[in-house]
Amino acid sequence: MIIFEQELGAFISECGVPHRAECVSGLQVFLCRDGAFALVAVPMDYFPSGGTVEGLERAGRSVCAGETVFLYEDRWLGSGPLVRSMLRVRLGQGRRVYARNCEVRPVSAETAAAFLERNHIYGSARAGTRLGLFRLRSTGAGEAAMDSTPQLVEVAAFSKGRRMENGLMSYEWVRCASERGVRVAGGMGRLLNAFAGIAGRNGMPFEVMTYSDREWYDGRSYAAMGFEEAGLRPPVAFLCAPDGSRRVHEGKFLTDRRYRKEADSCGGMVRILNLGSCRYVRRFGQESGRRTP
Repeated sequence: MIIFEQELGAFISECGVPHRAECVSGLQVFLCRDGAFALVAVPMDYFPSGGTVEGLERAGRSVCAGETVFLYEDRWLGSGPLVRSMLRVRLGQGRRVYARNCEVRPVSAETAAAFLERNHIYGSARAGTRLGLFRLRSTGAGEAAMDSTPQLVEVAAFSKGRRMENGLMSYEWVRCASERGVRVAGGMGRLLNAFAGIAGRNGMPFEVMTYSDREWYDGRSYAAMGFEEAGLRPPVAFLCAPDGSRRVHEGKFLTDRRYRKEADSCGGMVRILNLGSCRYVRRFGQESGRRTP
């Protein structure tokens, strides 16, 4: 067993989560929560050794019908604290906050950027509307104490509207993240409803679309909020530094000499493929058959 897999197994044990490890097609799969959650360790040499995206998906989903996370070694090395925090939440170890005890407020571009850089695996992004979920109270009974979390516990960012060929205004939900180590029950839905109220002020139908990263999520949270699956983005090739400090889109690497210089400085790059993403769309207003929240 390589060091990455050993560290991952030790981390799950430290979280106090019962689990078992299985080797599936040469990959280490950790089954947790009585097999309802699977964590697939994807070592840095998986793709250079002939591994495929299809092989990854078979390995995870052949032994688990529930949630599956595909954890790449470069993420474990390069985004260690954030990744560990995200895993704790997925393993049921996060501090619980109820969205009903929070208030949605607009946040500045600076506040949203700082929050997302700290708490989202892809960092911040340009947006037209930025909303934050602020704690007002705690009702106890399984909810984290007020002094155990910051007041701002979740941030969502939405693009400016774009008129589609059918005349419908379309918005992209570009980012959503909660504070490290915090699970906000109902937070995504609360933020979406608040944005829908803003976008629907003129009474015209509109849509919100978003992408779900297939390394981390299976999209069930979007389905629960009324989104419908609308196609897949294919896997994307990246070049990674062996120490996990860089993950560069292959296209940038090929067209920008700055990245080639970085590759030389860190001893070469390893080519990997992500799992792509799934596109989800929800329509609001008369055309959707639903009433705007």
